[in-house]
Amino acid sequence: MFSLMSEKPLHIQSPNGWLAAVLHEESKSKVVIFAHGYTGTKCESGRLFVQAARALAEKGISVLRFDFWGSGESDGSFDAVSPNTEIADLHAVIAWAHRKGFKEIGVLGLSLGGAVSICTVAENRHVKTLVTWSAVPKLNGWTKGVVTPSGKIKKDPIIGGPGLSLDHPKVDVPEAYLSLRIPKLQIQGDNDLPGFREGFSTYFPQAAAPKKHVVIPGADHVFTTWAHRRKVIRLTVAWFLKYL
Repeated sequence: MFSLMSEKPLHIQSPNGWLAAVLHEESKSKVVIFAHGYTGTKCESGRLFVQAARALAEKGISVLRFDFWGSGESDGSFDAVSPNTEIADLHAVIAWAHRKGFKEIGVLGLSLGGAVSICTVAENRHVKTLVTWSAVPKLNGWTKGVVTPSGKIKKDPIIGGPGLSLDHPKVDVPEAYLSLRIPKLQIQGDNDLPGFREGFSTYFPQAAAPKKHVVIPGADHVFTTWAHRRKVIRLTVAWFLKYL
């Protein structure tokens, strides 16, 4: 049984600045790092990440939830965030976990955090298994930010800036996913955002095993209802227990 006493706030240095984090410390060897979505935080919608972290902690797996630079309580401004700044942050957090002695590292990413996780893990040898929820299926062509009448994207500290649409990794999500040789699970609802499930399904069949793609009937992008949330957490816990 997890204890609130085991949930410790901390800060991690990334190339961009300080990142605010919470470590649910139950194991000294196994940890899952949570990467939140666009406009999200380390708690996520309806405390989804808190609930999932505590479910994993109850099974003896440590969890690290953190705010990307420019989000939540971390340094930076959201209008300077891009996929590449988030990839750099996630690399820094994985490196921190490795230095702290966690030998078995997993990553869980939601939405944009899912895409960032795929691109990061494809470059990182320390991650043993990956779970993504409602991952953005492709970053090139994924446009966020405030578009002016002239078609330019301007900075907005709430909606974001041009980096979200323009500063993408050289290897996009589909190619990164297909390069992964670690066990990977993707969970989505059949009411996910338009094009997300269909986009992911175009390249998932070519991915290397072990792999699994679960579509939850009726579920939306962030698994709003408790029945859907309970199922996605149960599937995720079972995956990390098996592969981490």
